[in-house]
Amino acid sequence: MEAVSCHRPRPVLLLAEVVLEYLAEEQVKSLVQILRDKLPGAELVFDACSPLDLRIGNLYYARTELSARFRWGITNEHRIESWADGVRLLDTWGWLDCPEPRLARLRWLRHIPFIARMVRIYHFRLGDAAG
Repeated sequence: MEAVSCHRPRPVLLLAEVVLEYLAEEQVKSLVQILRDKLPGAELVFDACSPLDLRIGNLYYARTELSARFRWGITNEHRIESWADGVRLLDTWGWLDCPEPRLARLRWLRHIPFIARMVRIYHFRLGDAAG
């Protein structure tokens, strides 16, 4: 974080792809709070699964020799806003939201809420930029 902090006040975009699911909720919460304190105004974009998708993923892992397990999923993305002052959800989208031609045959699944919300991308602003 120190290496990134030295470039302030430039905007900071943090990306976490297939990372946070492997942490416990308290670890994710702590990370969001630390990032908000150390890099105020930064934006965080990450993917996260629903609890249902975590269970399905862990069933898969249980049948392999991998010891990895998913530990955290999102049921309500607005709950993350309560973890630290100034943390705000900017956007969320999923793989069924866009008219991707390769997914045309699967687009009907977007009408089934628990499937449409299985894996989504979340975009948060972490507080206000230090001025």
